Amino acid sequence: MRLYSTIFLLSVLSFGVFAQDDYSAAFEQEQEEENTTQGSEYFPKAGDFGIGFDASPFLNYLGNAFNGSSNNQLNLGDNTLYFRYFLSDDAALRLALRINSEKDVNNFYVTDDAAFMENPLSQNQVEDRRIELSNNYDLKLGYQMFRGKNRLRGFFGGDLFFGYAKYNEEFEYGNQMTVLNPAPSTAAYSGSAAQRPLTRNYGAEVSLGLGAFTGAEYYLMPGVCLGAEMGLVYGQTIGSQANESYETMVESIYFTGDREVSPGDRSRSLQTTFPSAYGNLYLMIHF
Repeated sequence: MRLYSTIFLLSVLSFGVFAQDDYSAAFEQEQEEENTTQGSEYFPKAGDFGIGFDASPFLNYLGNAFNGSSNNQLNLGDNTLYFRYFLSDDAALRLALRINSEKDVNNFYVTDDAAFMENPLSQNQVEDRRIELSNNYDLKLGYQMFRGKNRLRGFFGGDLFFGYAKYNEEFEYGNQMTVLNPAPSTAAYSGSAAQRPLTRNYGAEVSLGLGAFTGAEYYLMPGVCLGAEMGLVYGQTIGSQANESYETMVESIYFTGDREVSPGDRSRSLQTTFPSAYGNLYLMIHF
């Protein structure tokens, strides 16, 4: 009888242990499915559009706000625009565009040579002008694929790059170059006044490249994520010839001419990069 009681007791205990294991496994599976479902609700869907920002300025600003730093400022700085369009729930096209076109006009006072020749005590001045024209354009188009759950998911993909940069200078002088004044007073140009540049074309640079990248994103709320990425980039840069036009006096004749300043350059590189895009940390918002 004692033997039968012992066997019955062991059977009850074993059933309880197995039932507890089955319950724990079912609970863990249910919890994992719930977390996965919740995570997927945070992820963008096919047809969603996203814009991205370098998150470092915002994080620095918030950090300084909490640690009591004085003169806390939000220094954005970067003028690159980032966009993303989801072709499916797990794949997207992405675009980075940077436009930086500037025109700077620098004015300088310089002695009026004609007035000074008539009266050495003259305080008359004229203006020189140097105009700087700078154009920089960068375009990057990529394809991005995602994998992950529970708000955190990794990604990988590839990019194509195109860049164009050009810089020119133009000069205007208040004192004219003449037989009586072959080396006029000049402020816009620091070289020899006997031969002054009128325009300088530093040539254009065209950059082409491709890259592979990988990284991860964590979704803080539906459609809003914080991420980081790194990549491997190969690129080539081809520069065109630089030249300038100038003015000078050849004996008693005023002469303007053109000359080559430097030949075009070429470079290529293969490098790992972090960050590969956006910034050290980036913020993406999807709609």
